[in-house]
Amino acid sequence: MRPIQACLASVLAFGVIAATGACSHDNELVQAADAPIGIETSQLFVTVENKAGIALLDLRVTVLTPGAPYTYIFSRLESGAKKDIQLSSFSSRDGTTLSLRMVRPRGVQVTGTDMVKKQYDVKAPWK
Repeated sequence: MRPIQACLASVLAFGVIAATGACSHDNELVQAADAPIGIETSQLFVTVENKAGIALLDLRVTVLTPGAPYTYIFSRLESGAKKDIQLSSFSSRDGTTLSLRMVRPRGVQVTGTDMVKKQYDVKAPWK
């Protein structure tokens, strides 16, 4: 009976460690409520909203996956404006387009600068 109890205890300990590791990984991509760039995800779009109060320039939206990142670049987003970006608009370095059938995104990162050259870097989890 002892070997079975030892086996069950090790499986339980491994499960607790794995769950703790998964939770801490998800906490890395929590978006702040007062973030200057809002990010929303859906099955068809990534929506980026400018909450900075000034126009944003040279925006790079990156869908973070376990493998290669998928990016979409656009030049300007006015203050208070929202932009819906179709998932098929994102591509990896080799030109592969993003498909939720092939990869499972972990999060989204948006970087850019404003009119006075202030840098922005916001991350959000994929929901």
